[in-house]
Amino acid sequence: MQKKSRFVLIGNPENRRVHFFQEALQQAGQDAALVIPYLGILNGECKLPDVLRDGDTVRIESPGENFAVEKKILALGGLENASELEDERGRIYHPRLWFQGFSRLMGSIAQQAAGLHFFNHPEDIISMFNKPLCKQILSAHTLPSLPVFSSYDEFFAYAEAQAYSRFFIKLNSSSSASGIVAYEYNKRNGKEQAYSTVEIVHGIDGERYYNSLKIKKYTTRDKIQNILDFLFAQGAMVESWIPKARHEDSSYDLRVMGIAGQRRHAIARLSRGPMTNLHLGNQRCAVDELELPSATWQEIDTLVEKTMLAFPRSLYAGLDILLPRNDKSPVLLEANAFGDLLPNLLHKDENTYLAEINAVLERQRLTHA
Repeated sequence: MQKKSRFVLIGNPENRRVHFFQEALQQAGQDAALVIPYLGILNGECKLPDVLRDGDTVRIESPGENFAVEKKILALGGLENASELEDERGRIYHPRLWFQGFSRLMGSIAQQAAGLHFFNHPEDIISMFNKPLCKQILSAHTLPSLPVFSSYDEFFAYAEAQAYSRFFIKLNSSSSASGIVAYEYNKRNGKEQAYSTVEIVHGIDGERYYNSLKIKKYTTRDKIQNILDFLFAQGAMVESWIPKARHEDSSYDLRVMGIAGQRRHAIARLSRGPMTNLHLGNQRCAVDELELPSATWQEIDTLVEKTMLAFPRSLYAGLDILLPRNDKSPVLLEANAFGDLLPNLLHKDENTYLAEINAVLERQRLTHA
């Protein structure tokens, strides 16, 4: 029997991601991981050099779904009154400062755990979270970069001058469709419309912005301008809105797991609207039902391999891949460092967590052979 390696997991102990990983370790015949809570690190109660040891393999999980952790990350990013924030479900709190804090946290972990093996290296996690930087790293495989805008007025002047005026606006560092807008401008009648997960709530202290699980449609300039000014102030990128391939009566894209440089788990995300994220009520579809030609899968495999080569210190990523409706080659939309939460999706009888663990064990076996 292969010698057991000690796994260490940095995450929020109550989170389902942690439970899924521990279950997968048990399936693989490994001891449970040592769980180091984010709060312990952020509060200074846990110094990683005191608990880590040579030979450990460290997994860094998403810090999400824990408001106490979110406040600590915001404070680390420079928000002075972070401790006073109240937990309002869905509210978008200072994403620019959150990413600054998250980057500092990942940098600290990288420094304290230097020399150890990671599932995904903290510096790669930062790069994948930073959408403009990730696009720059993977420029040969993603949609072309468009100008950076600081306000709605700047963006509208650009959109008005284009022959094709359909765009996606995304926060520079977000996940789960947080703060995303699909924007259209009709040059013939001068009308705008935007579909977004962002909901505006007017309060005595001004506007507050929330993520909604229902896509909102905005048709008035003042509301569209309000949302876009907020997003651009926080840091947002713009991409061309490329029509997605269709299956039956829906558009779709793919979430594909790249593990150890290879395509593994894959699922199609079907939507009748512009956003395909599954938590927004969209539907899963087995990729076999798409009946894609083998040549397309070969292109996807090549795209996965080249993407993962750009992050040689990381084992896996959840890749969002666009299949353009005009039958052009697949295009990478995003690389997600925490993109493996795909419950009940199997590849060769392994879920994503078990596949990642077995890939690490195989790497260790080859290293010590």
